[in-house]
Amino acid sequence: MKPIKALLIAISLCVVAPAQAAGLDGGAEAREAIKMGLYPPDLIMRHQQRLGISDGQRSNISQAVQKFQSEVAELQWTMQNEQQLMQQSFSGYHIATEEALARAERVLGLESEFKLAHFRLLITIKNELTETQIDMINRGIKQKRERKE
Repeated sequence: MKPIKALLIAISLCVVAPAQAAGLDGGAEAREAIKMGLYPPDLIMRHQQRLGISDGQRSNISQAVQKFQSEVAELQWTMQNEQQLMQQSFSGYHIATEEALARAERVLGLESEFKLAHFRLLITIKNELTETQIDMINRGIKQKRERKE
């Protein structure tokens, strides 16, 4: 019975991952990044004038985003295909445990690759910012949180 529970968990992850992958900076994912001290590209773009983002910074961040998008485009296609194959392997009355777990492992590996690419992007963005800009972002986040309380 334990392998079936593992497969059900994998299925639930398969439903969540594409939703996260669809948006570079979607709601909960953006909040998690900010909690870790990383900043989604849309946050920087929305406040680039106030932060004093230079042309060089803008160019480097834009290149990082483009690299991320090209890196994960094929990955998303492959991940979607593997998720569909995995779901098909669950549809029968009897599940071939080893085959299904191997598919689940491939899907989880692809999700991990996506998340690493996302972290690489967020780290690159933060490394482009000056200490003053980071302090400004953190103050703005703190003020926004205080207003919500």
